[in-house]
Amino acid sequence: MLDYLGRYTHRVAITNNRLIAMADEEVRFRWKDYRHPQRRKIMALPVGEFIRRFLLHVLPDRFRRSRRGP
Repeated sequence: MLDYLGRYTHRVAITNNRLIAMADEEVRFRWKDYRHPQRRKIMALPVGEFIRRFLLHVLPDRFRRSRRGP
C-alpha cells in the first residue's frame, strides 16, 4: 500500500520520505508540529482514516491547482 500511495504523493499531501511504515492495519508517518517548529513527530492512524485524510487533498476532475510549489 505504501508503494501504491507513494506514487501519488509527490507535492500533494504527504511526501514519500514522511511515510514510515504500514503494519497491523496502521500507517505511521512523520509530521511537523507547527506550534513547536523544531519538533518532528510520528503519527499512527488506522489505514481507513489515513486514506480518508489523504483523499481530502485530491482534487475532483477538471479542477486545477491555483498555485505551484517550488
